[in-house]
Amino acid sequence: MRRIAVSSLAVMIMAALVSCGGSGDGGGEGVAVTIKDSSLTVDPGTFAPGDITFDIQNDGPSTHEFVVIRSDLEPGQLPVDNGLIPEDQIDLVDEAEDIAPGTSTTLSVNLAAGSYVLVCNLPGHYEAGIYSGFTVA
Repeated sequence: MRRIAVSSLAVMIMAALVSCGGSGDGGGEGVAVTIKDSSLTVDPGTFAPGDITFDIQNDGPSTHEFVVIRSDLEPGQLPVDNGLIPEDQIDLVDEAEDIAPGTSTTLSVNLAAGSYVLVCNLPGHYEAGIYSGFTVA
């Protein structure tokens, strides 16, 4: 019986260590994103190339979306037309749509080294400051 208890404890510890990740090497590690009605924050802001999973939390009272754009432009300098970033004028990598208030979702992408802008591209949201720069190096 004592042997089973030790084995169960060892399994629980190993599972906890595996789920924590923490190496930041791009191996599917989670990147925390918080979207509010006037901001988008990301932690960490720099990550290694490879598989990245964005853990997106909508803390605002409005529905949002999360768009990953590859761009060498400064985060606040993307083109805007009628309150939206025209998707035919950007390098859109992927997106998660219709993130309801108080909910979360994930988006997994494989990113090469470079500069990215993370935005909410609903009408007027980018112009309201719902964006952040993100570097893959």
